[in-house]
Amino acid sequence: MTRIMNCILIFSLFLLFTLGLARVVPVPPFNINQKSLLKTLSLENVKVDLPALYVFGDSFVDAGNNEHFNLQFHRNYTPYGIDFGGKSTGRYTNGRTVVDFIAQFVGLPFPPPVQSLFKGSDKSIPQTGINYACGFTGILESLSPPPFHRNYTPYGIDFGGKPTGRYTNGRTVVDFIAQIVGLPFPPPVLSLSKKDKRIPQTGLNYACGFTGILDLTPPPTLYRLGARKFVINNLDPTGCEPHQIVHEKCWDQANDRALLFNKRLSHLLKDLQSTLPGSKFVLVDLYKIFQDVYASPASYGFRNVMGTCCSKLDEGRTKACIPRVAPCKDRNAYVFFDPFNPTESIHFIWARRMLNDSSVTYPVNLIQLIQS
Repeated sequence: MTRIMNCILIFSLFLLFTLGLARVVPVPPFNINQKSLLKTLSLENVKVDLPALYVFGDSFVDAGNNEHFNLQFHRNYTPYGIDFGGKSTGRYTNGRTVVDFIAQFVGLPFPPPVQSLFKGSDKSIPQTGINYACGFTGILESLSPPPFHRNYTPYGIDFGGKPTGRYTNGRTVVDFIAQIVGLPFPPPVLSLSKKDKRIPQTGLNYACGFTGILDLTPPPTLYRLGARKFVINNLDPTGCEPHQIVHEKCWDQANDRALLFNKRLSHLLKDLQSTLPGSKFVLVDLYKIFQDVYASPASYGFRNVMGTCCSKLDEGRTKACIPRVAPCKDRNAYVFFDPFNPTESIHFIWARRMLNDSSVTYPVNLIQLIQS
């Protein structure tokens, strides 16, 4: 969710290392260069120097890590990637993600998925950043690469004496937040496939160690490695994602839980910054970014905020894109590409507003953080 002294870490949660914009701006061409992108964004006079970009998160920012696991949630097929040079890469959208746009903005290559570094004969580690995000995973030891399993003692020694795959001796920050708000510990999402198919209404844990963020403990860990600048995105209105919509209405309870989590997250980041001397945390209000789009979709160029670009409404909005079946033609008019993940258009808006819109970034925007 990370050299390090000169980079920014971005968590989606994603980490940016230095170790209102409600106007329609067309999504820039896939192969746009940094100079042209800065001109498109009316930022041609902005000077940025970012040596590396490290990313932690879920399917919103996964660049292909999930493809290296034997999971049912692979997206390494078209129409995914149809606008990513026409090539599917494992990204859960039609084109670039917010991370890709930020990389293009600062003149860096797209951070490669960490699992791709395990393949081939070239074991060199990129100096310009790595993407650790992984979609639809949980904290099951079987999901991490074998060298990184932690389902044994002394891990879990203070978690009732039982190892659970958590990368610590006891509870994680997620567990503490759950206890504070009176909820059970969010179970690993893939543990549901073993016995009980019912989906808990109190939350799920999609994080995966060494492919994404196991919990919110990486900031202190990365701080000890030299990281000082972190960008953290809060939750979007999850109850308005197509798979949650019922009778053309958002699931308010899910949105309320997202807001509660976001409030706790804000307090947590303040505590972290106060206890980690010299650190700088920027919180991106992804909830507000989506909320603004829902409130005035036309002003952002959208005509469909509840449907998906590659799934039929009569399928219950719960199925991924069908392999090698063409999606909708007007992809820029949709907020969501599949029932769970936004289109490239939303990712571009997300990136634009992160960069210089202080109404959705606290206490400074991304450009100000990079330049600080």
